[in-house]
Amino acid sequence: MTTFTVEKSSLRNLAGKTVLITGGSSGIGLCTAELFYSLSNDNNIVVLDLNPPPASPLTASDRFLFQPCDVTSWKDQRAAFKAAVQKFGHLDVVFVNAGIAEYGDQFFTDKLDAEGELAEPDRRVVNVNLHAADDSVKLAIHHLRKQKKGGSIVITTSLAGYLASAGAPLYSAAKHGSWIGSPLFAFPFLQPNK
Repeated sequence: MTTFTVEKSSLRNLAGKTVLITGGSSGIGLCTAELFYSLSNDNNIVVLDLNPPPASPLTASDRFLFQPCDVTSWKDQRAAFKAAVQKFGHLDVVFVNAGIAEYGDQFFTDKLDAEGELAEPDRRVVNVNLHAADDSVKLAIHHLRKQKKGGSIVITTSLAGYLASAGAPLYSAAKHGSWIGSPLFAFPFLQPNK
């Protein structure tokens, strides 16, 4: 695996930001939360996830908010974004990061339901990696536009979204769709309402 290192000295103008991260309790999301927390004593971090991140100086800080959230639920996400703005007054950066890997070999292995019929495929991968990501982008645009100062939206994708993975067709399709289907692809410069 390739290691990617970001030098903190190369990150400028990242102080005084409120950063919201979906899927921020582990992996790339948690590393992003910890990085932004360490960059400035006035950055606020909001993590939306099913489970809280491990205890750390970040999670013990008054600059941190954890919102339990099933990203596949519009109401959960809407409430979590609202709670973030209520606590910190604004959002500056939204990382659309929540994602899951493909479950098993759904396309090439037949599973039967209780009636002995072919079972419906598991749609969690598409629901989390595509539909929930689109919901996160919609909520981010809404809040960033509403506060009339713009902001940044970062969508975590995967190489599988660009070069399809034969062993994970739903994952590849959803990751491709999460960036190519995003309104940000068509409108890369998010401007506040005038």
